[in-house]
Amino acid sequence: MNQIFKEGETVRLKSGGPLMTISTIDKESNLANCEWFDSKKEFRAADFYLTSLVHDDNNIRISVI
Repeated sequence: MNQIFKEGETVRLKSGGPLMTISTIDKESNLANCEWFDSKKEFRAADFYLTSLVHDDNNIRISVI
């Protein structure tokens, strides 16, 4: 089953890892540029093949009032 991804969605690698946000998708190369914060709270970004990503099933949103 092919998953459909959109910019702004939260995803993870199929192999696990941090929650990431898709910033851009290059449909020609089937790559998504994803952004996340690592365990040291440092910003990270990298390209991943769409076939290596899954939608985040535990999409928990935290609001600060």
